[in-house]
Amino acid sequence: MTSFLFGVWEGVPFDNRLRADPRTPNIDLSRVETFDEQNPLTSLLCDKGFVMLSGEHSVVDALARYYERAKQLSCGRCTPCRSGSVLIAEALEKALHGEGAHVDWDRIKAVLELMKETSLCGIGLTSPIPLLGVLEHFPEVLSPRFSGPRQASRGFFAVATAPCIEACPSHVNIPRYIDYIRSGRPDMATTELLSHYPLVGSCGRVCVRPCESACVRAQVDKPIAIKDLKRFAADETGVPLEALFNQVPKVKAPARVAVIGAGPAGLNCAYHLLKAGHGVDVYDRHSEAGGMARLGIPAYRLPNELLKSETEIVSRLGGTWHFEKSLGRDFHLNDLFENGYDAVFLGVGCCLGTTLGLPGENPAWKGYLKGLDFLLDLEKNQSLGVETPLEGDVLIVGCGNVAMDCARSARRLVKNGRVFVSYRRTREEAPADQEEIEAAMEEGIEFLWNTAPKRLVVEDDQVTGLELDRMALVPNPEGGRSKLVVREGEAFIHPVTTVIAAIGQKLEQSIFIEADGIALDRWGNIAIDDNFATSRDGVFAGGDAAAGPSTLIAGMADGQMAATSIIEYLKTKRPGFIARRRMDNVMATFGLMKDVHIDKDYCEAPRAHMARLSAQERVDNFNEVEQGLTTDEAQAEADRCLRCYRLLAVTTEHPIQGNRDAEGV
Repeated sequence: MTSFLFGVWEGVPFDNRLRADPRTPNIDLSRVETFDEQNPLTSLLCDKGFVMLSGEHSVVDALARYYERAKQLSCGRCTPCRSGSVLIAEALEKALHGEGAHVDWDRIKAVLELMKETSLCGIGLTSPIPLLGVLEHFPEVLSPRFSGPRQASRGFFAVATAPCIEACPSHVNIPRYIDYIRSGRPDMATTELLSHYPLVGSCGRVCVRPCESACVRAQVDKPIAIKDLKRFAADETGVPLEALFNQVPKVKAPARVAVIGAGPAGLNCAYHLLKAGHGVDVYDRHSEAGGMARLGIPAYRLPNELLKSETEIVSRLGGTWHFEKSLGRDFHLNDLFENGYDAVFLGVGCCLGTTLGLPGENPAWKGYLKGLDFLLDLEKNQSLGVETPLEGDVLIVGCGNVAMDCARSARRLVKNGRVFVSYRRTREEAPADQEEIEAAMEEGIEFLWNTAPKRLVVEDDQVTGLELDRMALVPNPEGGRSKLVVREGEAFIHPVTTVIAAIGQKLEQSIFIEADGIALDRWGNIAIDDNFATSRDGVFAGGDAAAGPSTLIAGMADGQMAATSIIEYLKTKRPGFIARRRMDNVMATFGLMKDVHIDKDYCEAPRAHMARLSAQERVDNFNEVEQGLTTDEAQAEADRCLRCYRLLAVTTEHPIQGNRDAEGV
């Protein structure tokens, strides 16, 4: 059982090396006793302090590795960090070799305090904390007597991260690409993003921006417009993104991996496998790549030509497309392995919409549509040049991002009616991006908050209305989200000619047969482990098919991590260990990157806002609404970034599986 030995955590020292009644931080270590398989943690160092978990390993070794990484990360923009990190790393290297008595530790302490007070970014401001804790409370550990006999930890893993990076499913180094924009290098910003996924311009248009919710700049004024800066980088690179891959040699190895599904998860899995030199074939039931990003996101948000140009990167890298080929109809998993594939990735998405589940409903009624089907039919008709106007009033049930796509698309199609959205809770609790709700309101879409569907009203198999219950929110005595109750006697009928159910999607389970050997979880999604491996050897899965309906950025993140696991599997026939994902567990256990506060004063600066078409200019067409940032706007917005990095590191008793010595973003 791993336990705390000594350390300083959030300014409070503890030492259990000789205590019968241990005093430790209030942290449950049972979740992270080991980092990877049978590999115990020996220490943790971060902006909260340091803890030692093994008496057999040297704290000096852990400190030396941590500050060597800090030295490598110093950007050189400020003298305290640039010079101080070198002095600190050199001092610890001496201590590591038994020469700690020859180091002027008072001088090192002064350097650390100077860094902590005057550095320009979070690396310099927070990395001094572990060593300052040692110098103040445990200076003896730096002496030859203490450090000499103890062995070095054999494993080390470090990440330089920030709240925005941790909120991003792909762990994109957001401050870095913002720095490139600030320096007038959108091409380098795009290159940083391309290290994670190829759909840079697409993501810059439709990402749900979890990073902005975590942005520390909000403690000063408004979060950084991270998504808009990503779009700027892609749009202003100077050449189309696909041109960046013209000089990249194509993979010529035989295809060893079959990727099923050309949506965000499958595309990104193929992308990273190809970059690693593995041959890939991509199968998709549709005639073009992109999945729901192509078929389910309207053109006013994501132009089809842009997405098409970005998905072509897969073929430029040597991947092969097999369109209009569907798992379960044209082939099964056994067929793929018999044809010579060594691994399969399932990125099949959740392509079945759901109905409202009301008593006596009939999906065949005229004017009763599933949200996903509505969007797919719209895209198909637009591709064929066929107009599909809607007659009369339209009511969308649900208030997620798919519901907003349905509502805003319907607004563009309705010629003689109005568009309404019914949602059982309040606007503040709606899962849709608040900017999407605001845009819908600008376009004249009306919201019926605190209403829930009760009964479809039908005449001669044609929907004529929807009966709605009025809902009340009741505080939950157990805490958390309020409970919903029906306000009896207040139901009303809302007359409409079209009802669109946009309340969720699900996996099409019929694509699997028993011989496939694919287990599903209790939600009806593909069951996977921490390494994205399914119940069948050699088959991996990710994206909506494994997680349920999610976002483009989450799907791409799954594809990248699954590719990491598959690459190791191709070498060893065992799914690869994903160290960065395990570090997420460590951070959660220790409460790292949670409630990060800034201790310096900053002047307020207005957040940039993209120009966009007015409501009058956009409600009768599918032209792209948002117009992007200008260069001056983007650089001014980039200047607002506080670069609130933190350096977090662990050491382990044994080498970490498949790990480079100093990993992380």
